Amino acid sequence: MNPEPADSLSDAELRGTTYVVRVAVHRAALEPPAITEIRDIAPAAIIESTFSHVARISSVPPLALREVIENLIHAGFRDALVTVLDAGRTVRVSDRGPGISDPRRAMEPGYTTADESIRAVVRGAGSGLPLASGIVAAEGGLLEVEDNLGGGTVVTLTVDGPPAPDLPGEPGAPNDAQRRLLALLLEMAPAHPETMARELGLPLGLVGRELVLLEHRGFVARFADGGRVLTERGAAIVATLF
Repeated sequence: MNPEPADSLSDAELRGTTYVVRVAVHRAALEPPAITEIRDIAPAAIIESTFSHVARISSVPPLALREVIENLIHAGFRDALVTVLDAGRTVRVSDRGPGISDPRRAMEPGYTTADESIRAVVRGAGSGLPLASGIVAAEGGLLEVEDNLGGGTVVTLTVDGPPAPDLPGEPGAPNDAQRRLLALLLEMAPAHPETMARELGLPLGLVGRELVLLEHRGFVARFADGGRVLTERGAAIVATLF
């Protein structure tokens, strides 16, 4: 994890390695977690897949969650594990990478060890952990950085809010917030989460999470700059909701 990778990701590693991230969801204290393995040969793809999967079952602000998951690239995804606890209110991201020698500096903007190969996948601008910490704190939550057992880093994000939706199978009809977002996109698209939150009077964290769910279901598409538009499927579902 940021800021100290043991070595950079070479072109050969970026092309030829199969990366694995395990996601463990704890639903009850006395039950074993549900484990999902996410695999890909492309670091950017496994970051996207892991983020989308965890965001569906977590109440942690999506941008903060993404910033922390992106830091797995600094550890080369070695023994990467994302643990979801407390009905999605707590997400713990751990690895067996080189760890962080100076956690205080890691929480200050501008410190980074991201080389050219890492910056080709993520921003690597030294803002990930500080940004995530600020976003979580703004919602009354907490970001903690600790050493992992036997080496590596553990980053824990905790928020105090409603439980995340439980989505074990095919989701049902869009909820009220999702319906409002879909209707707004029908009127003004492309639109960014900040604009949509302002227009609807909803918390930005809630808007971000619901947009992730809508993207996962194929109702909304995302541009590189973060703007969202309805897909054909999304436009069709809007016609049945109102």
